[in-house]
Amino acid sequence: MILSTQWRCSICLKQILYSELFTFYSKGAVHYTCFREYAKKSSIKSVDIMLEMLEKELKMIVDYKRYINEVSEDIKQLLSDNEKDAEKHAALLTKMIDNMIK
Repeated sequence: MILSTQWRCSICLKQILYSELFTFYSKGAVHYTCFREYAKKSSIKSVDIMLEMLEKELKMIVDYKRYINEVSEDIKQLLSDNEKDAEKHAALLTKMIDNMIK
């Protein structure tokens, strides 16, 4: 069963699924792939680096969500804390990219 989020991508307007990489920027929720294409219109080299790091953080979030219910409670807490850290880092990267390309 594929679960969708409550959000639609602010670029392509399609429903965002929990299994997809997504983030939030100044215009709302967005698929990572849509955001990447939007950001790559910029010629700023550091944007490419930031996008690569953002993708890694988003993949970690998806992985934490996938495995968190398969471990014991003590490990679950650690994975939950790590997921929150990855979400924070992804938000910071997204905000910085968004500000760089405006």
